[in-house]
Amino acid sequence: MPTLTFKVSPAEARAIRTKARAEKTSVSAFLRTRVLDTTPARRRRIIKRHPVSGLLYDATDEGGPIVTHDQIKAALADFP
Repeated sequence: MPTLTFKVSPAEARAIRTKARAEKTSVSAFLRTRVLDTTPARRRRIIKRHPVSGLLYDATDEGGPIVTHDQIKAALADFP
């Protein structure tokens, strides 16, 4: 595995170690998450109101599963 090095002051090194301890992770894992930005992006939800029923629904379409008309009919088949 390649190694990257860089110089920091003693105060900066102390701050990095303190922040890594606060997140309960190693210094290398802490720096890796900061440099590579591996935190997942928050998904913005879009809530809309159905024009006929007036009910609120989640209209977010970012990679979510697509429900077909046949799946809805099958799910409602046993509905009393």
